Amino acid sequence: MSFVTEASRTLPVSAEVAFDCLADYDSWAEWMPDSFRPITRSVGQLRPGVKAQVRIMGGPLPASIRVRVADRGRELTWGGGVRGVFLADHRFLFERKGDSSVDVRSVERWSGVVAAVLRRALVPSAERIGREQLEALEKAAVARATRR
Repeated sequence: MSFVTEASRTLPVSAEVAFDCLADYDSWAEWMPDSFRPITRSVGQLRPGVKAQVRIMGGPLPASIRVRVADRGRELTWGGGVRGVFLADHRFLFERKGDSSVDVRSVERWSGVVAAVLRRALVPSAERIGREQLEALEKAAVARATRR
C-alpha cells in the first residue's frame, strides 16, 4: 500500500553547507521552487519537533509538516498527513563526496488509502517536486558557500 518516489543530485558544496541551507526554513521563501512554498513565517532552523506549513503545487489548502530527523550533514526528514489515510515522510539524505561535494537524495515514502488511489498522479508530481527542490537547493547552497 505504500510507495516511494526519489530524486538525487550532486551539489558542489560540503554536506554541512547543503544541510544548513535546507534546514534554514526562514530562507525557503528566497529559493524553494513554486511547487513547494513555505507559509509559516518563521520557525528558524529545522530541528526535530518543529512544525511548519507549506503550499504544495499551488494547492488551495496548506500542508502541515513536522520535522522528525535533523542530523547535520547526514539527514533531514519531515512528514505529514494522517496515518492510514494519506501520509508522506520526506527524507533528504546527504552522502559526502570528498570535502567539497555531496550527493543529496530526496526519498519520499507515501502510504494510506488515499495515497494508493492517487498513486498514478502522485508519483510523477512528487518526483518532479523532488528534482525542483534539489535544483533550487543547489543554487541556494552554492550562493551561501560563496558568501562565506
